[in-house]
Amino acid sequence: ILVERNNKSVVLTKIGIRIVDQAQQVINSTQDLVNIAKTDFFQSKINIGIIPTISPYLLPQLIQNLQTTYPQLSLSFVEEKSEVLLGKVQSLEIDFAIFAFPYDIPNSIEAHTLFKESLIFIQHKERDQSNIKHQELLLLEQGNCLRDQIISSCNIKKNQISECSCSSLATLIAMVNMNTGVSLLPKMAIQHNILSPYPDINIDNSTLSQAKREVGIIYRKQNSQAQNILKIAQLIQHPF
Repeated sequence: ILVERNNKSVVLTKIGIRIVDQAQQVINSTQDLVNIAKTDFFQSKINIGIIPTISPYLLPQLIQNLQTTYPQLSLSFVEEKSEVLLGKVQSLEIDFAIFAFPYDIPNSIEAHTLFKESLIFIQHKERDQSNIKHQELLLLEQGNCLRDQIISSCNIKKNQISECSCSSLATLIAMVNMNTGVSLLPKMAIQHNILSPYPDINIDNSTLSQAKREVGIIYRKQNSQAQNILKIAQLIQHPF
């Protein structure tokens, strides 16, 4: 019994009052759903992924551009390896990821290239060579996309790769500075003066001059906000 009534009045029972209160909450929640659905993409919160060999050089400017162009847009980001970010895009944990190619992209994911970037040969100043010798090419560890991009772009043979591997560009550069091998760096890292603490490292733009990678974004093909994601991608400025 929800209502008690007689010829003079109508009164809700205790359980009737509880049901009315719950019904009002349902109505309010339904309206909240409608309001969320009407929210403009550029007034919402987006989650972006970015790989470590790009994030220090592109992310600060991107955040500044977003704050200027879309001041009501809220942003969060995660820095991870390509494999992890790919999984997060597929599981809807992030809206899109800033990526480097070539990379093996599944059919459910759209890849959009923004620009090409040179990979620059570096070596200690005491070396004077234009080729990579036996087991002297220092690379990032297995699973890092930059490693695979260097190998494929330069047709590197297995016997040219050093048995040492590094987890970061900073460690890799320190090893080159010790003259334990040679390597290649993304041009954007060099343009941001990553080598300034190492005057003994020389840059050689002619050696392996064909080495390149592509920088762009990945997102789900079924993402209803694909066009808006591409608008944000246009704010990712070419750093050189």
